Amino acid sequence: MKESVIHVYERPELRDPVFIEGLPGIGLVGKLAAEHLIQELNAVKFADLYSPHFMHQVLIKKNSVVELMKNEFYYWKNPDENGRDIIIITGDQQVPPTDSPGHFEVVGKMLDFVNEFGVREIITMGGYQVPELQGEPRVLAAVTHEELVEYYQKKLEGCQVEVIWREDEGGAIVGAAGLLLGMGKLRSMYGISLLGESLGYIVDAKAAKSVLLAVTKILGLELDMTALEERAKETEEILRKVQEMQRAMLEQQMPPTPEEEDRGYL
Repeated sequence: MKESVIHVYERPELRDPVFIEGLPGIGLVGKLAAEHLIQELNAVKFADLYSPHFMHQVLIKKNSVVELMKNEFYYWKNPDENGRDIIIITGDQQVPPTDSPGHFEVVGKMLDFVNEFGVREIITMGGYQVPELQGEPRVLAAVTHEELVEYYQKKLEGCQVEVIWREDEGGAIVGAAGLLLGMGKLRSMYGISLLGESLGYIVDAKAAKSVLLAVTKILGLELDMTALEERAKETEEILRKVQEMQRAMLEQQMPPTPEEEDRGYL
């Protein structure tokens, strides 16, 4: 295998589909959101993407069976005659950060493929690492074209999560979440990146829920979030334990007070 290949199992007829990306990244935010979306919509898998740019290993599945690492395409047909269909991609991994040409090759292959189904709009999901969190994770947004800020703002009116429009000029969106929009723009596609605030070092279902609330608001979908909320509670418990450990470590590193020194606490 010298370049990425896509194995297609079905070629569905889709109506003006939106392409949604949720691959592994910071806090696995995009992957969790995509998997929940696939599960709740009962989306159908129809293609796999394999690439020599993925890690040189196989994954061990059930019954001791090995499989190459891959990304998976799913589709969902909107039962509303006036609604738009959806293509979702998630998977085992992204191209390693050091392989810049690999990122471009894989993303180019994705765009070639979804273009065959008439994709014009792209929504990418992921995590945005922050040093600390206060309250519910916010979602940071960026778009391919300036006029889309107002367009998506209207779509997001009444959203249950706070969406912040990125104005950090010179900032970056690394990996597929950024390249799909940048390279898609060159192909007359348009779209939005939605990144949930996350500490980044845990599997962050809470941030994934925030991102998915924004995505479903844009698409006009209603999803049962129960399973994701349960995972979010697990996230909160892990965060609480981590914070307790951090406080304990800080207390151990603090120099003794004069009173403690007088009492011989050295």
